[in-house]
Amino acid sequence: MRTSMTRHCSAVTAALVLIAFIVSDPIWPVQAIVFSQSQEDSSLYFMNPLNILSKLFSQPPAKTSPTMDDSPEVSCPVGPPLNTQKRTEFGKTGGTAFGYPSSGGVLIKDLDVVDALYLRIDRFAASKRSSNVLEEDEFCERMRRIGATWWGDEQEYIDVLLGVRERTEVEARVLVFGWPSDGRGVWVLRYASDRDVPRDLGMVNLAVNMDERCWVMKEFGATFYPDPASVEELR
Repeated sequence: MRTSMTRHCSAVTAALVLIAFIVSDPIWPVQAIVFSQSQEDSSLYFMNPLNILSKLFSQPPAKTSPTMDDSPEVSCPVGPPLNTQKRTEFGKTGGTAFGYPSSGGVLIKDLDVVDALYLRIDRFAASKRSSNVLEEDEFCERMRRIGATWWGDEQEYIDVLLGVRERTEVEARVLVFGWPSDGRGVWVLRYASDRDVPRDLGMVNLAVNMDERCWVMKEFGATFYPDPASVEELR
């Protein structure tokens, strides 16, 4: 504070002296030596009196706070690429199977024991998709036969799980298929969405083979189709 007042007084004194020179002899060609007030600029300035007054009483430009336009651009983090080689993955409460048809997209199905046996996949170790297109298509057909849902890609499935968007009518439906071991026909349970599923339907997931599943499904009013080709969802 004291330093600032001292500088101000010195400037005023110099200004008064210059004014006196100008008033007494306006055309007197005087030059004065003025030291810059900033330590960064220690050069000498030789000016006429009017320019010196301008220098003494000029104000430094006001500092402005950064605006939104001055802020550096911030990009959203990008997650790792989706793994399109996995056949299965396991979580805390079960596993999920993935199939990649040659026509595009991905089939996804939460697994129970009967599903895993029907798909002929390892229930105790994660596996990868087949590198053979025909084998992969065959696997996808088996997934469709147990009610797997088709998605454009896995990100669509993740977005639904995270609530980013709602399921479509087709994505929301719940289908349960039972294939008798004698190869005759198929049993089908259909529900428009999870909200329509009976609270005790979970006992279907406790079946240890497909025949047992068919028996439980009949208890819930499943429809039997002697010809699987007549089932709309399997066409």
